[in-house]
Amino acid sequence: MEKSGKNRLALVLFFLFIFSHSMADNGSVPVVDIDGDEYVALSDLGRVNGLDSSFDIITQRGRFYRGTSTAVYQVGLSAVLFNGALKKYPRPVLRKAGDVLFPAAFAEDLLHGFYPHWTVSRKDRLVVFSAAEPGPRETPANGKALPRQKTEAPPVRDRIGFIIIDPGHGGRDPGAIGRGGLHEKKITLGVASRLEGYLKANLKGVRIVLTRRSDKFIELATRTKIANGHLRENENGVFVSIHVNASISPRISGFETYYLSQNPSNDEARATAALENNVVVLEEKSHRKSYDDIEHMEAFMLTAQIQRESALLAECIQSGIDSRITEFKSRGVRKADFFVLRGSLMPAALAEIGYITNSREAQQLTKAAYQEKMARGIGEGLVSFIKKYNQMIKN
Repeated sequence: MEKSGKNRLALVLFFLFIFSHSMADNGSVPVVDIDGDEYVALSDLGRVNGLDSSFDIITQRGRFYRGTSTAVYQVGLSAVLFNGALKKYPRPVLRKAGDVLFPAAFAEDLLHGFYPHWTVSRKDRLVVFSAAEPGPRETPANGKALPRQKTEAPPVRDRIGFIIIDPGHGGRDPGAIGRGGLHEKKITLGVASRLEGYLKANLKGVRIVLTRRSDKFIELATRTKIANGHLRENENGVFVSIHVNASISPRISGFETYYLSQNPSNDEARATAALENNVVVLEEKSHRKSYDDIEHMEAFMLTAQIQRESALLAECIQSGIDSRITEFKSRGVRKADFFVLRGSLMPAALAEIGYITNSREAQQLTKAAYQEKMARGIGEGLVSFIKKYNQMIKN
């Protein structure tokens, strides 16, 4: 009798084990209504078997991971990176009542992507999922099984719907300072304002947004966050940051355009990036960790596609300026690790429109006519890029 009781207990424990594991892979996640939009909470997704996540309350960034799969998101953005591929949604990730809320479509994509053999569906106010073994594969006449077909669609390029113009520096950050107390921040705002006017006249249907319109201090990471915040489903953007260079040699002059890379073109490019990155000393200490967040950088760094598009954008801008500016020489397209370009989820470039430490060039940069000519050059470069980009998305 005692042996029989032990056997029954063992059998019960076995079935409880099987039941608990099957329940872990079968279930549902509730969908909640937030201002008329459907969302799923991080706290509910956290109960899905094998799905791990992390969230940084300071940077407001988070990450899901399972095996080699990762998804990186940021509160306030509608774009998420799935294994390095950009995916956009109609509504942004939210933070409410201590929880993080995701568009319901994101939850479905997450489960589909991380659990390729699960069935995922919607039922009433639930995202329902269940573990399912892959179906039998067709067997041809030779008896060898056919390889599985990949169902994942290639990344889609969306039309350019907006351009973010970023006048470098501002407020308590003057930028580079030239002879007579000339501040970089004033020149960049002047050129940016004129560029806005040119683009509005020549790019109908494209939103033009400035990160600042006055002498205002904005942290570097906030600038790309403003840009990323405009991303929506079926819409892409362009980010261009405008700066003025400086050198210990007063003889150096000319303009150059950069795109993001952790491998600078040369020592001069590295020094230029270091000069522009120095503004972080003026930022809140609690925010500076974002520039050293390696995990975030590995995930939010440019995808190969965005990096190629950024290189093309820099080439178009440099060519546009070169066609308009005859007083000084082009210094070409270069790459460097500019903090202001980090994390951009769209084609991004930084234009160094001259040297404030060269007295002749600095004098020109203060003139309205020269700023207008510079803005027109950058604008023509942007128009050229969009034409080439539109041609690419048709192919």
